Amino acid sequence: MIPVRTDAAEQEDKDRRFYVFAPESVFIDLQIEAKRRSVQAWYLGGLIIKSWIEAGCPDSITPRTK
Repeated sequence: MIPVRTDAAEQEDKDRRFYVFAPESVFIDLQIEAKRRSVQAWYLGGLIIKSWIEAGCPDSITPRTK
C-alpha cells in the first residue's frame, strides 16, 4: 500500500549529509573559511547551499567589494 501524503510542515526537517563535487581548491577554501568561523566544513557548505536556494537559485552571485 502506498502511504498517504502528509503536509511538509508536519514532517521533521532533519539534517542530512550528502556529497557534492568541486575543484580541490574550492574544497580547501571551504575548509579554511569553516575554520575561521569555528564550524565544520559540512555545516558551512550546507548553509551556503541553503542560502542560495532561499535566494531563488540565482544564476550568478556578485562578489562583495571591500
